[in-house]
Amino acid sequence: MDIVYRIRGARDLTPTEQHLANTVLAMGERVQDFTIKELASATSTSIASIHRLCRKLGLEGYKELKVEIARSEARRVVPADAVDINFPFKAGETARDIGPRMELLYAKTLRETREMLDADEIDRAAELIERASQVDIYTTSHNLYPANMFCDRLLSAGRSATCHESLERQTRTALAATEEHVAVMISYSGLADQIFRLLPVLRERACPVILIGTPYAARRHPGLAAYLHVSDSESLRNRITQFASHIAVQYALDTLFSCFFARAYREGLSFLRDSLPYLGHTDETGALRHVGLSPSGPGEAHGAGTALDMLQSMR
Repeated sequence: MDIVYRIRGARDLTPTEQHLANTVLAMGERVQDFTIKELASATSTSIASIHRLCRKLGLEGYKELKVEIARSEARRVVPADAVDINFPFKAGETARDIGPRMELLYAKTLRETREMLDADEIDRAAELIERASQVDIYTTSHNLYPANMFCDRLLSAGRSATCHESLERQTRTALAATEEHVAVMISYSGLADQIFRLLPVLRERACPVILIGTPYAARRHPGLAAYLHVSDSESLRNRITQFASHIAVQYALDTLFSCFFARAYREGLSFLRDSLPYLGHTDETGALRHVGLSPSGPGEAHGAGTALDMLQSMR
């Protein structure tokens, strides 16, 4: 993982180590000009603190930190066709200009999110879902769209799941949660009201929580069961709309579902196959027509198909 993403996503840092981490991020390539003693002096910390931070980041020491920073900076040379994540187009531009720029926005967001997602954390989250008797998804606003799709896919694989829009229903679901459930919370910033309201409820019931959001969101809510980090390039307020955060959350959820499904692949396919007869109807000729699944429920009917057809229809 890119060292910058590793630093952003670092948890369980002491206040001194967090101060050092923030300073290193702010300095970027200028770190190369500092010896370890000079960095300790500039940050009013100590050489020992710098060594401890490096170890928590999985590095041998300060020299390796400087090497990783240099590599990261080299990868971040801004190309001539770079796109502004928050304002990807200008007034008066047409599809000829906007289309390619949106493609760049998606590619940049997916690349950053892939770098930030920790494989071990995804596998841990997938295992929690596999072992849970029920998956409860908590989110709000535009995140409800990918959340409902994720819920629908879990149901299509035979996993009991909920995703309620109203805070009242989410609250009652949390109150009914047990340690056998797993909660998936989605919040880009970690500042959504329902997180502060529902996390204490879920903790009281020993319900494991998977948080999908930026590294900042993870730092705001320590001690959860698993964290899936997404690209944090998008501004919370200074933007046209949530182009980047939407696709980042979608990618994280798709990856999580795929890892869960892969753990019980045969069982998932068997459930999909067995469910087909219950998801269709006969047309005017008497032929059985199957219905594919969509984020909001049954979709358009299509000809008799296999479980693989259904999987493809959910893409």
